[in-house]
Amino acid sequence: MNLFNKIPDNFFSILSSRNKNIYGIALVTLYDCLSMYRNKIKKSDFLALLKSRGENEINLFQIEPEDFDDATLATEPTLGVKANLILHRLIDTGWIMLDTEIKTGAEYILLPSYSISMLKIIYEFVSDNEVKYTSYVHSTFADLQYEDETQDEFMYRSLVNAVNKTKDLELEVSKLNHSIRVFHKQLQNIFSPNEVLSQHFDIAREDVVDPIYHPLKTNDSIILYNGPINFILKRWLNTDAVRDRLIEQALMFNHALQSKEDALNDVIKKINYISDTYDHLASDMEEIDKAQSEYTIATTEKVIYLNNSDKSIKGKLETIFLALAKVINGDQDAGTYQNVIKDVNNSIVLYQQGYIDEYSLQRPIRRNNRLEGDPLILEDLEHDANEGLMQSLLNIINIVMKEYMTLWIKHLKIKMKSV
Repeated sequence: MNLFNKIPDNFFSILSSRNKNIYGIALVTLYDCLSMYRNKIKKSDFLALLKSRGENEINLFQIEPEDFDDATLATEPTLGVKANLILHRLIDTGWIMLDTEIKTGAEYILLPSYSISMLKIIYEFVSDNEVKYTSYVHSTFADLQYEDETQDEFMYRSLVNAVNKTKDLELEVSKLNHSIRVFHKQLQNIFSPNEVLSQHFDIAREDVVDPIYHPLKTNDSIILYNGPINFILKRWLNTDAVRDRLIEQALMFNHALQSKEDALNDVIKKINYISDTYDHLASDMEEIDKAQSEYTIATTEKVIYLNNSDKSIKGKLETIFLALAKVINGDQDAGTYQNVIKDVNNSIVLYQQGYIDEYSLQRPIRRNNRLEGDPLILEDLEHDANEGLMQSLLNIINIVMKEYMTLWIKHLKIKMKSV
């Protein structure tokens, strides 16, 4: 299935444009208008609310040349002109449509179904409201228990609802598992105890632990309701009267089923899916408990480690390595450590060792690795040639000494005569 068979090709283009901030405000405002005005969203009401909320962002709105003709670009666009441009951009990308009432001439905004679904996701993602957990487990058990007691004409529909809630529950558990592991992974890139505490209590607790993990461990426990749910479903499957009733209702509710055999297979498939899913989700919760425990311990150890300011040589080295790590990771506060980096660069002096041989002065210079060879053999000092050289040297020394002594004696005689 192609995604863009249902939505326009340029539907997401406004979220990647350079004006994405104001478009984000416009989409959240549009969802608020949907909540307030429901089926009658006037164009004027939306523009008024948008201008009151995002006046500063609208003033910074960068107009593309193709959006206006030359005559319009000659004057400075006003706040209202820019707001209307944003509205028309939402129309061009398929987020909204405009409908004009014939009698009054008033313009109303219409929202396609895919647009409403996407607006809901965006609003929930950016909203500061407390995230509320939907009771998937207890509501599934309550519906099945009620139908087990009454056995009315809505048993199959309750079974279908139980399948849908089980799928949503499976997604929530996967979200919980991934989120805890992501928070644990992010600890290695945090170097401030305040940032660690902020992630643990402000982000992880508000986004994951309180809205999802805590309910699944207390009032909406998978382990607690796994047994009763499986007991009810197995009784439906093993009781002939109940099974026949489900087959009849399946044929009436699901027109894709052509025979009783197809209906029976459909009922068995749904019951088995719910039972198998709850079994493996109970096992997944044990792994999540272990991951949550490891993340909590790692957070505590990280805070203790960062709070212990060691003034010894070891502590100073850790401070230097911390500054280097922040610079390498490109943290926002890495600029405050430039003096440390400068001192490190000035303190470390590296030398390169080399050697010169008979080929070093030639061009091109040939760079070779030094080879380990045999040591040079020392010549024998008692060789005959060496003896001749030594005798010659001694003869020269004798001659020089004789001449020196002769001159010295003459000097003494002259000095004595003068006295």
